[in-house]
Amino acid sequence: MTALFSMRTRVFSAVMALALVPMAATGALAAKMGPGMAPPERQPVVMVGDRLVNVAYHLGVIPQAMSIRGDIWDFGRTLARTSSMILGCPNYIVAKDPDMVPRTLRESDIRRVLIEHTPGFDRHKPVRDPMNLVPLLEASDAVEDLGVSVEVVDFSEGVAPAIRQIGTLIDRTEDAEALVATYEADLEAARAALPSAAPGTTVVILNGVHQDATGKGFVRVELPGGYADTFLLEPMGLTNAGRGFVEAGAAAKHGFAMTGSLAPLADIHPDILVLTGDADAVQRKLRQAGARDPAFADIPAIADGAVFALPAYYDSNVIEYPAVLRRWAVTLKTALGDD
Repeated sequence: MTALFSMRTRVFSAVMALALVPMAATGALAAKMGPGMAPPERQPVVMVGDRLVNVAYHLGVIPQAMSIRGDIWDFGRTLARTSSMILGCPNYIVAKDPDMVPRTLRESDIRRVLIEHTPGFDRHKPVRDPMNLVPLLEASDAVEDLGVSVEVVDFSEGVAPAIRQIGTLIDRTEDAEALVATYEADLEAARAALPSAAPGTTVVILNGVHQDATGKGFVRVELPGGYADTFLLEPMGLTNAGRGFVEAGAAAKHGFAMTGSLAPLADIHPDILVLTGDADAVQRKLRQAGARDPAFADIPAIADGAVFALPAYYDSNVIEYPAVLRRWAVTLKTALGDD
């Protein structure tokens, strides 16, 4: 029994170590500047919505001020720190500080507001809908007195039409056509690379959070019905088994199971484990759970070495979506026996 436990521990530790090998390369894929590229033009406009800002950036434009979901979009926070004023999330500028945008207009030379319309803009927090700002601005004296134009960018018909509309609004029509062509070609290539999972193949997505101040790590479990299901798992025929944590008593909040223990994995028996966010935070929790329960070594994902660090996707950086999808497809191909 002691020898078996030791062997299982060695196998578990080896798999956890391998999971971290690609970690440095699996941060959220973000827009990058290439050699010889001109820096983005900073236009006097307020942009409200992650996808809107993401597309504009790829067309060579950043807004003077913006409202985005900075808590889940890393690159958006980078823009806020380096190039744009961040006004808060789309709910903050309506419910918490409804004078934020009018005040910004009064105190600056900005005379344009672009607002993203995406049905189900935020699946985890529906109150964060940029369109809630429209009636507020319609009733604002600042908009009328200053002659501010308010325009809605419609993503409801897909990414390509929205790219073209944004290109027209920010005077980048030729760049928009080039971006559409690149985006559609990249998406087609990513879909062509998708493996096909056997029916019933299960995945649990563990999102790690590391606190620099305390050195502590936390893990959230992404629940079914969110962005990962629609954009990453379902295209490969995979099933999100994360709800097993809720059934085991974990609290569900904003699309995640908030858990202090990974013990339920021993009962869920996922075929694949995906580590997003700070993968090292997840690894530490897995090692702790494995030390407490030798049966962890028998979880299919661990026994088969199917533990992978991959970028999360919350439909903010839409232009990077094909790259994220392809990354998942290429990484999971071997685990699915489709290589």
